[in-house]
Amino acid sequence: MREGNYAFTVTAKGFDAYSETGVRLTLGNAANQFRLKPLGAADAVPGADGGDIVVMAQRTRSSDFDVTTTGAVINVADLSARVPVARNVQALIQLAPGTQAGSGAFGNLSSVNGAAVSENAFFVNGLNITDFRKGLAPVEVPYDFYQTLEVKTGGFAAEFGRATGGFVSATTKSGSNDFHGGVLFTWNLDELRSNAPDTFGSDNNGTKSESRQTIFQLSGPIIKDHLFFYGLYQARDNTSRSAGRQFLGDPRDQSDVDDPAQYLGTSRSYYTTRSPFYAGKIDAVITDGQRLELTYFSTKGTSFTNTFGDATSDDRRYDYINNVDGPFSSRSTARFGGNNYVGRYTGVWTEWLTLSAAYGRNESISQNQYFNASGLNISNVEDQRDPLNIRTLVVGGGFTDSSRDIRKFYRGDVDLRFSLLGSHHIKFGYDNEDLLSESRYIPSGNGIGYTLLTARAGNIYNLAPGTTYVQQGTYRQEGSFTSRNEAYYLQDSWSLAGDRLNLNIGLRNDRFSNNNSRDETFYKSGNQWGPRLGFTLDPLGQRTDKVYGSFSRMFVPVPSNTNIRQTGGELFYTRTNLLAGFGADGIPILGSPVLYPTAAACPDDALRNCSVTGTGEPRSAEASVSQGLKPQSADEYILGYEKRLGSRWRVGAFFTYTKLNAVLEDVSIDQAVRGYCQREGIAGCGDVFQGYSQYVLVNPGRAATITLYAPINGEDTPRTVSFTAKQLGYPEARRTYKGMTFEAHRDFDGHWSLDASYTYSKTIGNYEGGVKTDNGQSDTGLTTDFDSPGNTIGTYGYTPNDKRHVFKIAGSYQLFDAINIGLNVQAYSPRRYGCIGYTPLSVDPFSGAGGLFCQVGGDGTINTDPAVTQPLQLVRRGSVFKSDWQVINDADISYTFNIGDASMVARLSVFNLLNLKSKLNFNENGTDGQGVASPYYRTVTQYQAGRSARVQIGFNF
Repeated sequence: MREGNYAFTVTAKGFDAYSETGVRLTLGNAANQFRLKPLGAADAVPGADGGDIVVMAQRTRSSDFDVTTTGAVINVADLSARVPVARNVQALIQLAPGTQAGSGAFGNLSSVNGAAVSENAFFVNGLNITDFRKGLAPVEVPYDFYQTLEVKTGGFAAEFGRATGGFVSATTKSGSNDFHGGVLFTWNLDELRSNAPDTFGSDNNGTKSESRQTIFQLSGPIIKDHLFFYGLYQARDNTSRSAGRQFLGDPRDQSDVDDPAQYLGTSRSYYTTRSPFYAGKIDAVITDGQRLELTYFSTKGTSFTNTFGDATSDDRRYDYINNVDGPFSSRSTARFGGNNYVGRYTGVWTEWLTLSAAYGRNESISQNQYFNASGLNISNVEDQRDPLNIRTLVVGGGFTDSSRDIRKFYRGDVDLRFSLLGSHHIKFGYDNEDLLSESRYIPSGNGIGYTLLTARAGNIYNLAPGTTYVQQGTYRQEGSFTSRNEAYYLQDSWSLAGDRLNLNIGLRNDRFSNNNSRDETFYKSGNQWGPRLGFTLDPLGQRTDKVYGSFSRMFVPVPSNTNIRQTGGELFYTRTNLLAGFGADGIPILGSPVLYPTAAACPDDALRNCSVTGTGEPRSAEASVSQGLKPQSADEYILGYEKRLGSRWRVGAFFTYTKLNAVLEDVSIDQAVRGYCQREGIAGCGDVFQGYSQYVLVNPGRAATITLYAPINGEDTPRTVSFTAKQLGYPEARRTYKGMTFEAHRDFDGHWSLDASYTYSKTIGNYEGGVKTDNGQSDTGLTTDFDSPGNTIGTYGYTPNDKRHVFKIAGSYQLFDAINIGLNVQAYSPRRYGCIGYTPLSVDPFSGAGGLFCQVGGDGTINTDPAVTQPLQLVRRGSVFKSDWQVINDADISYTFNIGDASMVARLSVFNLLNLKSKLNFNENGTDGQGVASPYYRTVTQYQAGRSARVQIGFNF
C-alpha cells in the first residue's frame, strides 16, 4: 500500500468493532494505536480480558483506484534482504520502470523519463532533502534508516512538486510496542573485486576500493501504547585508491595503445573516511488519533586524500608498472554532510477532518581544503603545447572550496472527507522553504592558474603557427545568498459509480524568489499554476482491472547555483600573453599581451587581451534577468492499463509523454546588443559588449526585455531594450520524451517474487536539462548550451539520456525456508555520440570550442590527425557512433537460521557477476580549444565497473 490517509476497521470475536478514518499510513510505522472493548462494556478497560488481542486478517488485493501515480513502492528492508542492490538511494530508484542511471559524469545519479539528473525531488518523512544548489545528489540518509521508498515517475498529485523528473518520498523506521534490535556487518572486499580495463588516463591495476560498515539498531516502547523510539548508529571505514597514467604514443596506432612503454604513471591518491552516521525517530501517540513524530539524522563527516607522485618530472612520477608511489605531492581535507531534523503533528479530529503540520531543517556542508607538498599557496601550471604529451609543470596549492546550504521549512495540510454525488477526499495545504547558500571558491594560487599552448594555423589570436603563448586564468567567488520556495495546493479525490470511477482534480500554485549577495531580489516567478488531473476506471467492476490517465504541469525552482554564479560577482577572466620565460618557482613570466579582435578589456589593466566572464562586481538585479521570466516547467501525459491476476500477480502497460514548456538559462546578449546598436546607428558598443560581457537569464526562444549592464551612446544610465527571439539568436529549448512501458509484478509469498519491466522510449531535443552530460558540466541552469548562438547549432537530436530499450528483472527464490537466492538484471541500450568541436569565426566569432563543428574529410569521416587540417563542418548531436549496451547482472545468496526469537543471516552478493567490460563513455571532443583535430576523439573514457562482492553478517531480535 502507498503511504497516505486511510480508513480502518478492526473486528475481533467478543469485542466491539473499531473504526477510524484519516489514519496516516507510513509503511512500517506502528505509532497508530487502538484498543478494543469487550462487548457491552461502556469504556475500554486496558487488560480487562486478562490477555492480549491478536487481530488476524487477509489483505484484499485490488488496484489502487485513488491514485494515478506510476513508479514503484519499495519496502527497503525487505527488498534488501532478498534482492542484490547497492546500498544507496539511487540504486533503489533505478529499480523502478522509467528510470535509468545518468550518462557520463552523472552515471551514479538517476534520470527519470528522459529528464536530466538535476530535475528530481527527494523527501524523507516530509523533509525535503533535495540539493537545492544544483539539484544533484540529495543529502545522504543512512541506508538502514529507510523503511519504504516510493519512486513517483509520473502522475503524482498536487501535493507533490518542485520536480520535472521524478519525485522520491521515503519513510524511515519507527519503534513499536515490542523491542527490536540488530547488528549488521557489511564488507565490500577489495580482494574480491576485478578491475575494469585501463583507459588512457587511468591505471586501474593500481586501484583499490574497500568499505566496512557496522550498523547497530534498536527500537521499542518508552511508554507502552504511547511513546516509541528507534535509534541507529553506523560505524564506517571506507578506503579507496585511484591511480593515473599518461599516454605518450599515437592513440590511432593500436600497437602504441597496447605497448606499456608508451605510458608513464602520473600519481596515485589514497582516500579514507571513518566518520560515523547517526539516526533516530521518536513517535508519540498523545491520545487516539493525535500523534507527534520527530526524526533526526546526521551524516556529517571528514575525509582525507593523500596524493603521491606528479608529472612535474619523471623521477616524481608514480611507477604504474610496478605500482610504486612517487614522493608525497598533496593532501586534501573535506568536510561533508550535516544535521537534519523534522517534526510532524497529525491529528484526526473527526471522521471527516484531519489536520497535520510539520517543521524541519536540512543542512548540507561541503568544505574542501587542498595543500601541495610544500604547503605553499601557489598557482597550478599546465603544459599543453604538445597535445600528445600534456603534463603538469607546477602542482598548485592553497585551493579552497567551501559551501553550506541550509533549508528551513514549515507546512500545514488539511484532509476533508464527505459525500456529495459520490465520496470526496479533499486535501489542501501550504508549504514554505527558506533557503540559504554560502559559497567561497578560490583555486590554487589565490585563484590564478597558467596554461602553456602552441599556436596552430588559423588561430583567433593571429599568431604565427608554432608560437608559444601562455593563458593566465583568474577565478574567485564568494558570497551568501537566499531564496524562497512556496506553494499552495488543492486536490480532490472524487469516487463515483460505486467506486468504479475516480477523478483526481488538483491544482498547485508554485512561487519562487531568488536574491543576490546584496540580498536584493533578482527573480520573482509570481504565481505558477500547475493543474494535476487524473482518472481511474474499473471497467469490469471486479476491482481487478484499472484504466487510468493523468495530465500534470510541473515546475522546478531556480537553483541557488544561479544566485551564486549569475549575481554573486564572480571574478572570472582569461588573459593571453606571449611566454617570456619562467620564474624561480616555475611560474610562467608573462610577455607581450596578445591583442586579438574578439578580446575584451582585462578587469585589472584594461588591455584588450582577455576573455571576460565576470569582473568581480555583483551584477544589478535588473541586468541579471529578463523581465517576465518564467521558471522551467514541463507537461506530462500518461495513459495506462493495469490488471490483477489472482492474489499475487499484477501486470500492466502505460504510455508517458513529457514536453518542456520553458527553461531558464543564462545567455550572452552581446551580439544582440551589437545588432541593436547597428540598427540604431550607435557607435562604440563593441567596446562595451565584447562577446561575453553580459550574461542574462532568459527563456531561450522567447522575446526578452533586458536592462543593459552598462550605458551606451554616452548616456548616464543603462537602457532597457526589448529584443525579439530572432534578434537574440537563440532557439527555443526543446525536449520531448515518449515512452511505452510494460510491467509484471509477482509479490513475495515467502517463496518467490518477480518484478519485470520493459520500456521503449525516445528522448529528443536540443536541451538535456539543467546539467550537461556532453562536457560533464554541473552548473545547473548555467551550462554552455546557450552561451552563444553558435553553441546551439546542430544540437537538436537524441539526448545523452535517450536509452531506446531498457529491460529490468529483479526477484528472489527461497529454498527450505532458510536459503534465499536473489537476482537483479538490467539492460540499457547504447548512448549516441556526435562530435564536439570548434565553431568557425564566420558562423559565430565568440562560440569557439562550444560548437559542434569538426574537421570532416572528403569521405565523410572525422579527422583525428592533428598534423592534417580539414574543413570544419557541422556534426549534429548523436549522429556519429554509439556506446555499448550496458547489462547489470547482480546475484546473491543468503542463509538465515533462528536462535529462539532471534535470527542470524550470512549473505554474499556479487555485482557484475559475468565481469562484463562494456564501453560506456567516450571522448566526444573532435578538436582542441583551437579547432585542431584531436587524436583522442572516440577513445574510451569509462568501462563498466568490474566484478565486485559484498559480504554481510547480521543478527536480529
